[in-house]
Amino acid sequence: MFDRITLAEDMVDCRGVVLAPRGKVISPQAIAEAAERSRPVPRHRLGETAVAADVGAVFEIRAYRPLFGRDGTRDAVEGAILSVELPEALLEELLAARRDQPTLYRHGILTAAVGVRVLQAAVSRARVLADLAAAALLHDLGMHHLPARLLSHGDRLSAEQAQRIAAHPLLGAYHLAGLLGHHPAVSAAQCHHWRCGQGYPGLSAAPSRSVEVIAVASAFCALTQPRPYRTGAFDVRGAADVLVREASAGHADPSTVRLLVHALRGGSGDPKTVRFGSARDGHAPEENRHSRVEAVPRSRV
Repeated sequence: MFDRITLAEDMVDCRGVVLAPRGKVISPQAIAEAAERSRPVPRHRLGETAVAADVGAVFEIRAYRPLFGRDGTRDAVEGAILSVELPEALLEELLAARRDQPTLYRHGILTAAVGVRVLQAAVSRARVLADLAAAALLHDLGMHHLPARLLSHGDRLSAEQAQRIAAHPLLGAYHLAGLLGHHPAVSAAQCHHWRCGQGYPGLSAAPSRSVEVIAVASAFCALTQPRPYRTGAFDVRGAADVLVREASAGHADPSTVRLLVHALRGGSGDPKTVRFGSARDGHAPEENRHSRVEAVPRSRV
């Protein structure tokens, strides 16, 4: 599986700042080098920005209520997300997406809420949980560097379109490494489509369990929200069925999927005792033109 891309055009942020020039090779080594070059900059608390109101709105979505219904759960998750501290440049990226790419913006917030809910039982330190909340919020930042038309594409992807999309984990990781240094958000951006080695890009080692949780949360949120390539969203049961099938096929970590199912069932008891149910009809959209993205050995963006 491919592990690097060569930029066919300058990589710029929402302000027009060139992050990497045309011809630059973006690879895990380049991402690590960008993290090493990164220097601390002032950060701002997410709860003091315009994003805060949008975080609160997530908990009112009916499909997600089983995750946040227990006493104190919503407050703990919301508090972790609002305590995230980000550089001004990344806050501007979020607000630009809020204006121009609302589906992508919403996906980051949903993934943060679901990911933190699953992680909170295993992560006790508030600072670590806030960093993981930031990682979930920003995991799809690489999509900001792709043509907007790909986000609204309603048909099956062509080979060229799939290759463009397959580049976004490396692009997002490089962008984040330059601003955050060695931060969980960099790994989440690079690894959230790894799919136990069946996805993209290629990795020399498996990501951490916390990054696996963010990847599963991202998939769950994508399935349960509207997308232009299907007639509707999966309901919660249908999304869980898809993830269970992925785990059975070796494309998702079974223990991580079990943690999500445990949270959906209320979070009581030992997650290790969770047994997956069998799939049922009636929980998926009538038509789904989703195309599995398969990366090629070398790809140009």
